[in-house]
Amino acid sequence: MEILTATGPWMYPLLIVAGCLLVSIVHSFHVIWNAESGSSVAPVHHAVLGWGVLAGVVGLLGTVIGFGKVAVGARAVTGSERAELESMLAVLWDGVMVIVTPVTIGLWLFTIALIAWLGLHYLTRQRLG
Repeated sequence: MEILTATGPWMYPLLIVAGCLLVSIVHSFHVIWNAESGSSVAPVHHAVLGWGVLAGVVGLLGTVIGFGKVAVGARAVTGSERAELESMLAVLWDGVMVIVTPVTIGLWLFTIALIAWLGLHYLTRQRLG
């Protein structure tokens, strides 16, 4: 649950992309599985790869925003007093979580999409090719 809150506002687009990716995988599998052998089917499975790429882009965008948050927080806190140092470390940790979490989730979704796309592409060639 901590991973959901650590992502901040980036969790919502990633959840939407993950949902669309799942729907796209299921839809592509259904279309390919129910197609007649030798029939011409539009390459519906390409949408799976598209959603995966979008997940990676959203994750990387979250990384860029997280780095910006760290830079702004580090610049705002100066001096070597203990309270300021603790404040700076808290800001840095929040920024690091925003940096790491969206890109990790986005890249996992991209990996899932790529694997699904390859499997659907293989299934298309076997059943229809």
